[in-house]
Amino acid sequence: MNIFDNIKDFARRNHYVDVEDKVPIFICSIGAHIFNALNKCSRCDFDPDSPLVDEENDFLITNCALRHNNMPFYTPMSQLPDTRIHLMLRGPKGSGKSVLIMMFLAEGTGLLHSQNADLGQGMRTMLGPNSVTEAGMFGSVDEEGNIMGRPLARDLCGGFLGFEEFSSMSDASKKDHSMDMKNQLLTSLDNGRVQKALRAGWVSYTTRYTVWAGTQPARFELDSGLDRRFFIIDIEMSPQKELLYKQAQHKQSNMTVEERTSLATLSIEIKQWIRERMMLAVSEPPTGIIFADDIGDWINRPDIRSFEADLFRRLAIGYHMMLPTYRGGQPLMITLDNTLETILNMSLEQRRRVMDADSELIRTTFWMKDLPKSELLKEISRMITMGDYQSAKRWVVENLEGQSWYCEYEPETSRRGRKGMLCRIGPNANTMGE
Repeated sequence: MNIFDNIKDFARRNHYVDVEDKVPIFICSIGAHIFNALNKCSRCDFDPDSPLVDEENDFLITNCALRHNNMPFYTPMSQLPDTRIHLMLRGPKGSGKSVLIMMFLAEGTGLLHSQNADLGQGMRTMLGPNSVTEAGMFGSVDEEGNIMGRPLARDLCGGFLGFEEFSSMSDASKKDHSMDMKNQLLTSLDNGRVQKALRAGWVSYTTRYTVWAGTQPARFELDSGLDRRFFIIDIEMSPQKELLYKQAQHKQSNMTVEERTSLATLSIEIKQWIRERMMLAVSEPPTGIIFADDIGDWINRPDIRSFEADLFRRLAIGYHMMLPTYRGGQPLMITLDNTLETILNMSLEQRRRVMDADSELIRTTFWMKDLPKSELLKEISRMITMGDYQSAKRWVVENLEGQSWYCEYEPETSRRGRKGMLCRIGPNANTMGE
């Protein structure tokens, strides 16, 4: 089975609209999730057979299909990197964000959902709640120092957690009881570490869940490093697409019994293939990983920023983990074929469309102007980073520095005291002084 073709065929026959360039990124995310487990899940904080786990007081995951005893094989800079691909679907209301997430994660019908996940057959999946507190997401402790309840990040270790509206997380971070939500979210998405020092004890564990979330453009926040953790899928809307959605709903409602039966059979086959690929990879992991020069050449393109390079490497890893032929017991060769190049180009185009929108806003608003840097930071804080001045500073470094139309310079003046820094936004601004 070619899982890329089969899932796209499943989406087409179900009359999904505008998913041709988005479904492959979901599949690559599944492959990257499996690869991450192969490299890191020999050390499990929830293994009842581990001597490091207190069976009476610690949270246990009795059966996990991804748990194994193999040694890590991918250790750049002598570290264990994280290769999970978290997805953020950005689109207006009614654009189909939830439909895509539910195609994979919906209880019972989702292509990744397994009713026997708790028995170690398949991966855990969950559509997350519409509201969640920081304690409900990452955990808290009782008076005796024991972690209370089943926090989502711990319960979904090794699984996929979907949010139909990610703003529930960012909204919670603004409430007094969940002020630490953003910091815990960033570290758990980045390397899996959850660590909190509380008055009654510690909350400390490592989780390997992958998040797929949707958000509306007006609620989309990229400050504080979220853009480095998420792969962004942009969903555009137009009157023509609105019409296609209505036509698709009519076709979906009028499917014949034979077509529904055929699609149910295809869904079962896809689920089985993903489960078998996961089991094969766990039983026969790679011995290493080798990136071909053509992958390096693509990633070294000038329109890919340094902090984005690893996201695209992860996408390439996930793609190769899900190819029809998998050969374990040898290095995983990451090469650039036509299909992968198309996936990379389409995902880069979507990312640029979202990531560059704020830069374009600043460029057009302050075009042909010189203004003090402190004033520019205040404006960026107001317009982009939701009032966070420190995030505005980071945003300038990551998004404006290096642009041909932006530069910072110290004005020439004879007056005493601190001169301050001016920012110029205009044509060929960064050639000043050459």
